[in-house]
Amino acid sequence: MRSWFFIINYFAHDFFSAFWLACFIVLIILHQSVGIPAPAAGDGMPASELFGLFFWLQTVSLGLIALTGYLRSKDTGGRAAQDPDKARRFLIVKHAVLGSFFLAATALSVVWYMR
Repeated sequence: MRSWFFIINYFAHDFFSAFWLACFIVLIILHQSVGIPAPAAGDGMPASELFGLFFWLQTVSLGLIALTGYLRSKDTGGRAAQDPDKARRFLIVKHAVLGSFFLAATALSVVWYMR
Protein backbone atom coordinates (compact mmCIF):
# COMPACT_ATOMS: atom_id res chain seq x y z
CA MET A 1 0.00 0.00 0.00
CA ARG A 2 1.27 3.44 -0.87
CA SER A 3 2.04 5.92 1.83
CA TRP A 4 -0.17 8.98 2.14
CA PHE A 5 2.84 11.14 1.38
CA PHE A 6 3.14 9.75 -2.14
CA ILE A 7 -0.60 10.02 -2.77
CA ILE A 8 -0.56 13.69 -1.71
CA ASN A 9 2.64 14.27 -3.69
CA TYR A 10 1.05 12.82 -6.86
CA PHE A 11 -1.90 15.16 -6.37
CA ALA A 12 0.39 18.15 -5.77
CA HIS A 13 2.44 17.35 -8.89
CA ASP A 14 -0.66 17.27 -11.08
CA PHE A 15 -2.18 20.30 -9.33
CA PHE A 16 0.89 22.48 -9.84
CA SER A 17 1.13 21.34 -13.48
CA ALA A 18 -2.44 22.52 -14.01
CA PHE A 19 -1.75 25.72 -12.06
CA TRP A 20 1.30 26.45 -14.23
CA LEU A 21 -0.81 25.98 -17.35
CA ALA A 22 -3.55 28.27 -15.98
CA CYS A 23 -0.97 30.99 -15.23
CA PHE A 24 0.47 30.65 -18.72
CA ILE A 25 -2.99 31.00 -20.26
CA VAL A 26 -3.61 34.15 -18.19
CA LEU A 27 -0.25 35.54 -19.34
CA ILE A 28 -1.19 34.91 -22.98
CA ILE A 29 -4.54 36.63 -22.49
CA LEU A 30 -2.93 39.61 -20.75
CA HIS A 31 -0.20 39.88 -23.35
CA GLN A 32 -2.62 39.76 -26.27
CA SER A 33 -5.49 41.81 -24.89
CA VAL A 34 -3.92 44.69 -22.98
CA GLY A 35 -0.25 44.58 -23.77
CA ILE A 36 2.43 45.47 -21.29
CA PRO A 37 2.77 48.02 -19.62
CA ALA A 38 -0.73 49.25 -20.48
CA PRO A 39 -2.74 50.21 -17.39
CA ALA A 40 -5.78 48.22 -16.38
CA ALA A 41 -9.19 49.73 -16.96
CA GLY A 42 -10.85 51.35 -13.96
CA ASP A 43 -9.35 51.31 -10.49
CA GLY A 44 -7.90 47.80 -10.77
CA MET A 45 -4.32 46.65 -10.52
CA PRO A 46 -2.13 47.88 -13.40
CA ALA A 47 -1.69 45.22 -16.07
CA SER A 48 2.08 45.16 -15.61
CA GLU A 49 1.67 44.31 -11.91
CA LEU A 50 -0.92 41.66 -12.75
CA PHE A 51 1.41 40.25 -15.40
CA GLY A 52 4.24 40.14 -12.86
CA LEU A 53 2.03 38.42 -10.29
CA PHE A 54 1.07 35.62 -12.68
CA PHE A 55 4.64 35.35 -13.96
CA TRP A 56 5.94 34.69 -10.44
CA LEU A 57 3.05 32.32 -9.65
CA GLN A 58 3.95 30.42 -12.80
CA THR A 59 7.65 30.38 -11.90
CA VAL A 60 7.04 29.12 -8.35
CA SER A 61 4.63 26.54 -9.72
CA LEU A 62 7.30 25.27 -12.14
CA GLY A 63 9.71 24.84 -9.25
CA LEU A 64 7.09 22.90 -7.30
CA ILE A 65 6.37 20.73 -10.36
CA ALA A 66 10.07 19.84 -10.52
CA LEU A 67 10.28 19.15 -6.77
CA THR A 68 7.15 17.00 -6.61
CA GLY A 69 8.19 15.26 -9.84
CA TYR A 70 11.52 14.38 -8.26
CA LEU A 71 9.75 13.04 -5.17
CA ARG A 72 7.29 11.21 -7.42
CA SER A 73 10.19 9.46 -9.14
CA LYS A 74 11.18 7.97 -5.78
CA ASP A 75 7.85 6.11 -5.48
CA THR A 76 8.03 2.59 -6.86
CA GLY A 77 4.67 1.41 -5.48
CA GLY A 78 2.04 0.28 -7.94
CA ARG A 79 4.48 -0.24 -10.81
CA ALA A 80 5.20 -3.92 -10.29
CA ALA A 81 2.40 -5.01 -12.63
CA GLN A 82 3.69 -2.85 -15.50
CA ASP A 83 6.34 -3.79 -18.01
CA PRO A 84 9.26 -1.75 -16.59
CA ASP A 85 10.93 -1.08 -19.96
CA LYS A 86 7.69 0.03 -21.62
CA ALA A 87 6.78 2.23 -18.64
CA ARG A 88 10.25 3.79 -18.61
CA ARG A 89 10.15 4.57 -22.35
CA PHE A 90 6.68 6.09 -22.00
CA LEU A 91 7.77 8.27 -19.07
CA ILE A 92 10.89 9.45 -20.90
CA VAL A 93 8.93 10.44 -24.01
CA LYS A 94 6.11 12.03 -21.98
CA HIS A 95 8.49 14.08 -19.84
CA ALA A 96 10.61 15.11 -22.84
CA VAL A 97 7.54 16.44 -24.66
CA LEU A 98 5.98 18.11 -21.61
CA GLY A 99 9.35 19.36 -20.36
CA SER A 100 10.07 20.98 -23.72
CA PHE A 101 6.68 22.68 -23.65
CA PHE A 102 7.15 23.87 -20.06
CA LEU A 103 10.64 25.23 -20.79
CA ALA A 104 9.69 26.93 -24.06
CA ALA A 105 6.58 28.53 -22.59
CA THR A 106 8.46 29.62 -19.46
CA ALA A 107 11.19 31.14 -21.64
CA LEU A 108 8.51 33.01 -23.60
CA SER A 109 7.03 34.24 -20.31
CA VAL A 110 10.47 35.44 -19.20
CA VAL A 111 10.89 37.36 -22.47
CA TRP A 112 7.46 38.96 -22.00
CA TYR A 113 8.24 39.77 -18.35
CA MET A 114 11.62 41.36 -19.15
CA ARG A 115 10.13 43.70 -21.78
